[in-house]
Amino acid sequence: MFGGGKLVELDRVSFRYTEMEKEALQDISLKVDRGKCLVLSGSSGCGKTTITRIINGLIPSFYQGELSGTIKIDGEDISEREPHELAAKIGSVFQNPRTQFFNTDTDSEIVFGMENCGVVYEEMHMRYKQTVDDLNLESLCGRDIFALSGGEKQRIAFGSIYALSPEVYVLDEPSANLDMIATLRLRDLLLQLKNSGKTLLISEHRLYYLRDVADQVALIHEGRLIGLYEMDRLANASVERLNSMGLRTLYDVEAQASPISCPTKIPALEVRDLTVKRSGKVVLSSANISADYGDIVGIIGENGIGKTTLARTICGLMKEKEGDIYFAGKLMDVRMRKQLVFLVMQDPNYQLFSDSVVGEIALTASGDTPDSDEVRRILSVLELTDVRDRHPLSLSGGQKQRLCIALAALSPAKILLFDEPTSGLDFGNMNRVANMLKELSKKKAIIVISHDNEFLNLICTRIMSL
Repeated sequence: MFGGGKLVELDRVSFRYTEMEKEALQDISLKVDRGKCLVLSGSSGCGKTTITRIINGLIPSFYQGELSGTIKIDGEDISEREPHELAAKIGSVFQNPRTQFFNTDTDSEIVFGMENCGVVYEEMHMRYKQTVDDLNLESLCGRDIFALSGGEKQRIAFGSIYALSPEVYVLDEPSANLDMIATLRLRDLLLQLKNSGKTLLISEHRLYYLRDVADQVALIHEGRLIGLYEMDRLANASVERLNSMGLRTLYDVEAQASPISCPTKIPALEVRDLTVKRSGKVVLSSANISADYGDIVGIIGENGIGKTTLARTICGLMKEKEGDIYFAGKLMDVRMRKQLVFLVMQDPNYQLFSDSVVGEIALTASGDTPDSDEVRRILSVLELTDVRDRHPLSLSGGQKQRLCIALAALSPAKILLFDEPTSGLDFGNMNRVANMLKELSKKKAIIVISHDNEFLNLICTRIMSL
């Protein structure tokens, strides 16, 4: 039996990062009972990830700044605990799983935490097998981590924490890159963890899979707690009411395109029988796709099926084994692809190079200076004006994503590819991005790779499954 009482307590917690003038959190008080699930929601950059960092001890031991207030885990002040003691009690899956990997293969990553906690070999081997079985990771065993898709990386990151069997799970957007099947498996697993007495704290924009998991939803805005709602009450709220609160749907939706008629006989982009190999293994087989101006084509499919490989090949980052790629009927070589195609990657950290937001724009924008009217308009629409002088890597995950979308909008490319563009976006910013893509589609061909059916239904004229 598990005891009751508050397992996680934040009492009047405030925090300001060293490099920031404004507080990231202001006077936050939250309590989570043992065996319960609290979801943190709110706009991108509101402070959700900062709360997770405070609970797992990364603030202030790793992220420096001014911290005040009291943080307790199981009644004990975490300031009196060493990092290794917290790691044994609290398991974390970061917003970007790549940042928590220490190994190059999946098996070593799953057992890495247990090795550091001194778990004996026999116990470690048993837990490894149990983790693989419980999380359906058989197909990912013995794999190169760097060859995994974004969703597969998330599953391995979760597995490495699950193997430690912590009392508290702190998950930062755990469904961001998961396909529907994997998301539903995650939901079932979270329910099992709750039923076994584990405590869950989840930062998330997508709420539909948590409807039967979460007990409460804490709404954060600009570093402040502005509402604490029982999930039972939210489940009965209208869509309009949820949207007015900045919350996304609580119900699963199917991807449905809104077709339009495109008069052009020769499409802007045409991919014919594209096959790609990696390390001698076929990772994409005979893919066919077309997109024209006015088109927004959605690409769906299971994790690891080859969606990101398709995008990387179209833009020239990977080379096809067979097949052809055409622009307006003309065969494109790699050089032409790099000129005509812009890819917004699944992980925005890979394509941010400057020391400021306006610096990034100066590197990418065609004919527009950082102070031009068009740049100002794009930054305003995507709510990036206030961070224009910030270092890109200091932004939240959603802000980084919106910056990369702004760069795509300002680029001279004729074909825009977006790989999971909404993984860090709240309801309001999802709509802003949707409207931006609709506007861009008038002059550019757009392909969106996503598991986010709510977003796909807002924008797509066609949806294709790999």
